[in-house]
Amino acid sequence: MTKFRQTLGVILLASIAWCNTAAFGATNMPDPINSMCVGRFNIDLPGDARASIDSTYHYIGARSPESAVNFDEIKKELEVRKEKYAITQMKRNDRSDAIYRSGGLDPNKLYGKTQLVGFQTEESEKLAVLSYHPKLDSPQTTTEVHRFIDGLQYVFKSEDAGADAYPNTHNAMLSATMHFQPLPGRTQPSGYGFCIAGGMFADDGRPPVHESFTLVARFKDHPDAQFTIDANAIDSPDKDEPSLKFRVDSELGILRQSIQGHVAVLVRGEHEAAGQKGYQIGLSVPNDAVAGTTAYKFFWAADGVPNDVTRPYMEVQLTIQPDADRLATITTADAAKAMWEELLQGIQIRPGAARH
Repeated sequence: MTKFRQTLGVILLASIAWCNTAAFGATNMPDPINSMCVGRFNIDLPGDARASIDSTYHYIGARSPESAVNFDEIKKELEVRKEKYAITQMKRNDRSDAIYRSGGLDPNKLYGKTQLVGFQTEESEKLAVLSYHPKLDSPQTTTEVHRFIDGLQYVFKSEDAGADAYPNTHNAMLSATMHFQPLPGRTQPSGYGFCIAGGMFADDGRPPVHESFTLVARFKDHPDAQFTIDANAIDSPDKDEPSLKFRVDSELGILRQSIQGHVAVLVRGEHEAAGQKGYQIGLSVPNDAVAGTTAYKFFWAADGVPNDVTRPYMEVQLTIQPDADRLATITTADAAKAMWEELLQGIQIRPGAARH
């Protein structure tokens, strides 16, 4: 869960890494709302938004579906890869083997004899499983599940530290992907489950909980803005670091010492969003990228509720920062605050996303 937790200094001092994003919605319709199912949330974005989403469900990732002729064609492509992996020997060495043994691990179980770890097809389900070592000198494995549904190929992927994990990974991935339901277009699901890459993993949302997503959105009408949501379901509170509420003063002090010019606090305090109580802060700072302009940074965080998949640990950010390639479109604090509040309140728990 701590992988998402960031300090204000990191958020405000780091340069913006503008992302190449996948498209949602039509760019010629800026007024309507794009409503999408992400994880266990419905997220409303302006009609000009373009978003990329990276999600994992029980350590399984998925990519957007692609057109496919039939399952036989998918199987043929995978069989070619399987044959190649099956004749490719792994490259182990005594030094790395000794390191694994010193840590109580058996390298003979971590490594397969060849690059191939496992292969299976389920004709009745139009499904195939392929597991392999992506690097010949590393025990790390990648397991892929390919499903053919209604003219589309869905690909799911999971990674492990060694070949000995394959039986459990195989069973877990089969169980999850057998319950995967495609959601064509903008279809909104009606049952319990976690939305990911063109579909939903159907479940009742009960523990154990291992799911997360990151959404990054850019806007055609506001190229100087970037909106990010990080969410990670938790099974226990994070006791290693205090919440934003209790560290904001010290971090603001450090920030003001690091930035030349006035750092103004626009909003600050407890604020409810995405179905849970959290804490927010919004700042304006001098923008070094373009002389005479201001950058606006907003941040909201909620600690989450253990074993409640509808209330994950969340961090939400809005950065407004013009540069040489992206002219300023949001030039006042009021406009920046209005955009922030609209985006933040657009994150809603999907009705029926999990059993309570």
